[in-house]
Amino acid sequence: MTRFRKPGLSERFSQLGYLLKHTATIVGRDRDILTPVMRIILFSVILVTLFFAMIFSYVVEANGTGTLLLLAWLGAAFYHFFYFNRQELALSWLVFETAAGRDRSFSEATDHAGKLGGQIRILAFLDMAAAWIAWRRGNSNNNGLLTNLVLGAMTEGWDLVNHFLLPAFAVDGVGFRDGMGKLRATRENVPETLVGVFGIDVIGRVVATIVAPLYILLILVGLIVGVWASGTMPAAFEAGRLGDVLPPAAFDYLPVSAASVFNWLPLFVCIFLGKFVSSVFKRVVTAVKVIYFTLFYARILHSEDLAPDIRDELESYLSFGGKDDDDAPGAVPT
Repeated sequence: MTRFRKPGLSERFSQLGYLLKHTATIVGRDRDILTPVMRIILFSVILVTLFFAMIFSYVVEANGTGTLLLLAWLGAAFYHFFYFNRQELALSWLVFETAAGRDRSFSEATDHAGKLGGQIRILAFLDMAAAWIAWRRGNSNNNGLLTNLVLGAMTEGWDLVNHFLLPAFAVDGVGFRDGMGKLRATRENVPETLVGVFGIDVIGRVVATIVAPLYILLILVGLIVGVWASGTMPAAFEAGRLGDVLPPAAFDYLPVSAASVFNWLPLFVCIFLGKFVSSVFKRVVTAVKVIYFTLFYARILHSEDLAPDIRDELESYLSFGGKDDDDAPGAVPT
C-alpha cells in the first residue's frame, strides 16, 4: 500500500534546492522547455503591474484610467487561469517528449495543447474554485479550526491532483474521468523506490516562507523612506502626521517627531517590488513541479517510452537522489 506523508519545512527547502539544481539537467536537453515557463512568468508580471498601476491611478485620480486598468486587470485575472493551464500543458508535453528522446519545438507543443481545449477549461475552472477556497480560508474570521483544516486540505489536495492530471491530459489526451483513473493507476504502480515521495505536496508553501523576509525588509525600507523623504514625494500619497496615529510615548523611542509626515508612496513601491519578485519565483516553482510530476507520470505509466540514457538519471531525480546521491535532501556525505 502506498504510504502518504508530508515533509517538514526544512525538508521542503531541501527538496526545492535539489529540484532546482537537477531540473536544469532536464531543461538542458531541450531549451524549448523554457519558452512556456517564460510566457507564464511574463503574464504573471503583467497581472501584478496592472493591479498596482490601477491602485496608483485611482490615488492620483488619472481621469478614468484607474477604471480602465481595473477592467483590464479583471479580464487578465480571469483569462490567466486558461492561459497558465495551456502553457503548463505545453510544458508537460515538451518534458515528456524530451524524456522520450524526441526533439520537439515550442510551436508543436502549442499546437498539441491547442487540441486540449476541454481539459484546459476543466483545469481552469477547478483552479478558480481552489483560488476561491484559498481566499475564503484566508479572509474569513468566522471559520472554525475544523473548517480551516478542511479548506486547507482541499487546497493542498487539489494542488497535488492538478499536477498529476496535467501529464495525463498532455501525454495521453484523456478526459477528466479517465485522468482520475490514470491517477489511481499511478498510485497502484508506484515503484518501491518512489513510495516515500508519492503523494507529497512537493515544496508546498515554500514560496511564502522564502519571500516573507523579503517583504519584511521591503516594508521596513518603505516605512523609513516614507517618513524621511516625505517632503520630496507627491502630496497625493501623504497619510498625515505620525502624531495623529501614534501615541506620544512612542516618540520617546523613535528617531522622528510627532510632526513628521508619512508618505506611503515608497511603501507602495516596495510592496510592488516584493509582489513582483514573489510572483516570478512562484511561477518558477510551479514550472519545476510540472516538470517533476510529468517525469514521475512518465516513469510509472510510460517507462517503455523513456530514452535509455535518461532512465537512471530520472530514477535519482524522482526519488530526490535516494541513498546514493550526496546532494539529495537528507543524504549523509560519505
